[in-house]
Amino acid sequence: MPRPRETKHYLAAELRAVAAKAQPSNAAKYEALAARAETGEFDDYADVHVCGPTALYIELMNAGFTKFAKRVAEGEFDATREESEEWARSQTDPETVRIMNAMGIGPDRSRDN
Repeated sequence: MPRPRETKHYLAAELRAVAAKAQPSNAAKYEALAARAETGEFDDYADVHVCGPTALYIELMNAGFTKFAKRVAEGEFDATREESEEWARSQTDPETVRIMNAMGIGPDRSRDN
């Protein structure tokens, strides 16, 4: 399956693919996580959790879904470069921008108009 542009849609689709093959009680848990993933709750740059992927990993492990948790831990659902760039461009707090510039992790401004 080609990866959709937004990680949240890819994550939700993968959770639903596993739900389709799971026992009914587990399928409901995967579906509930997919619905939350669609909102962007587990994204790297969401404001819901300190670290969205870590929060998802913990929930998966607590549910006993170790195989999917391993995929999360391996970074399969980490933000894409494009998503990282979009987040960096959205930052307006001068201190955040200063820190990013000092660390050399600001967005690639070569594509700005």
